[in-house]
Amino acid sequence: MKLIAETAWHHEGDFDFMKNLVSKISTISKADIIKMHITLNFDEYMHKNHVSYKSLKSKLFNKDQWIKLADIARENNKELMLLLNDIDAINFGISLNPEYIEIHSVCLNDIFLLEELKKNISKKTKIVLGVGGSDILEIQQAINYLDNKNIILMFGFQNYPTIYEDVNLLKIKKMMQMFKDFEFGYADHTSWDNENNELITVIGASSGVKYVEKHVTTNYGEERIDWSSAISIEMFNKLKNKLDILIKLNGNGLLSMNAAEKKYSIYGPMKKTAVLKKNLSKDSKLKLDDIKFIRTSEISDISQLNIINYIGTKINENLKKDTVLKLNHFKNN
Repeated sequence: MKLIAETAWHHEGDFDFMKNLVSKISTISKADIIKMHITLNFDEYMHKNHVSYKSLKSKLFNKDQWIKLADIARENNKELMLLLNDIDAINFGISLNPEYIEIHSVCLNDIFLLEELKKNISKKTKIVLGVGGSDILEIQQAINYLDNKNIILMFGFQNYPTIYEDVNLLKIKKMMQMFKDFEFGYADHTSWDNENNELITVIGASSGVKYVEKHVTTNYGEERIDWSSAISIEMFNKLKNKLDILIKLNGNGLLSMNAAEKKYSIYGPMKKTAVLKKNLSKDSKLKLDDIKFIRTSEISDISQLNIINYIGTKINENLKKDTVLKLNHFKNN
């Protein structure tokens, strides 16, 4: 499970602030991935009549600035996730060779963005599709259009901050079954000051996702863009420690028993094993009425299931009542 540190528009166009934020995430946080939003052609992304047009357009960085930010992450061995909002940003973002490129849920079926991404993306780069607030048809259409096996579906109800009753984990689990050929992530936007912030994130992560995303800030509680769900780096690192516990708790998912389970499954001391109810003489055939199941201090190499296969089999020696039955007690075992 990888933890994503989301920066979004939290910089508000202040490059020094963003440079410091990315530097701190890169050097002192336990983030696996740093996520940055890149918009170059803002008029392709947002119409002039949008309430946020003037405010956000004034907060854009240029390509050189984005390169410097990406270099900081790379120098500290962090993976890059770039959320790209226009065609110029798609082409520029691809040139930075990120491990992940995301299409935001607000652009999920913008076929012009999808087409540019489809034509130019590297086979090594994973496509992240933000699917918060999208219905099944929208998600399926985007997947079909991209025709790419290397997709991550990123869940997360993004109404800043998220009310946890709106997350609907049961729905997410059903969707994971519907799209089981892909990987999944959970972007949590719980309020920064919610006392259950960490708990809600960990529970969301326990749904079986491989990626968890949180907004991160160096100015905890300060009213900036995206501040409502941004946690401090200290909180972020504590969350990472909890997720590491969750990873161990999840295990490897194999149906075969691990060492601890095998130890618990020992017949005799742990699970009941077959014990004789009476004396049996050599060459007598074992009958079901001859045995009982009971826990003992002695270990048997015959399970409760397998002992049934030996009913009607000859005993190869005289055995006393309360003997724990083992394979070497039977002829032709």
